[in-house]
Amino acid sequence: MLATRFTLMYPEKVEKLVLENPIGLEDWKLVAPYTSIDQNYQNELKANYESAKKYQLEFYYDKKWKQEYDEWVYLLTGWTKHPDYPVVALNNAQTSDMIFTQPVVYEFQYIKSPTLLIIGTRDRTAIGKNNVKDEAARERMGQYQLLGKETQKKIPHSQLVELDNVGHLPHIEVFDRFIKPLSTFLSSTQK
Repeated sequence: MLATRFTLMYPEKVEKLVLENPIGLEDWKLVAPYTSIDQNYQNELKANYESAKKYQLEFYYDKKWKQEYDEWVYLLTGWTKHPDYPVVALNNAQTSDMIFTQPVVYEFQYIKSPTLLIIGTRDRTAIGKNNVKDEAARERMGQYQLLGKETQKKIPHSQLVELDNVGHLPHIEVFDRFIKPLSTFLSSTQK
């Protein structure tokens, strides 16, 4: 979302835009109830290895975990043990609020830069999904195998690379499959 916002605000500075399983492809606040920054902050204060792994297992990796993903969870949760973690927790809560309340889905058509979308089709990330009571509505959220295609149609001069059977973090799950289209796009002379 930050890359999209930057591209929209400073198009003269962006030669190319790469979006890897970006959030903001749908407007979650149309389906999920709002969670305040204070509520998110309290949840962030409770974060630990187990809760982060559970979240990633369900949403990032669609219930397909590999032991090598553990190091990335340790990286995310190591700072929860630091005495200054409440500062990070507040920043995380504020970031979640921005993600939820300011989706970029309505602005993709204004992107002028050539754009590469790299989408892991098994990704199910959707902020607030766990708070949606209607099971059918919850299941429709975070369907990146559909969102990638829809987003590619909205962004002029965009390319879509779908990585089948890959979740939210293609650069971790399948680096070789991720880096090839990225390198090709970055080295192309398309402007």
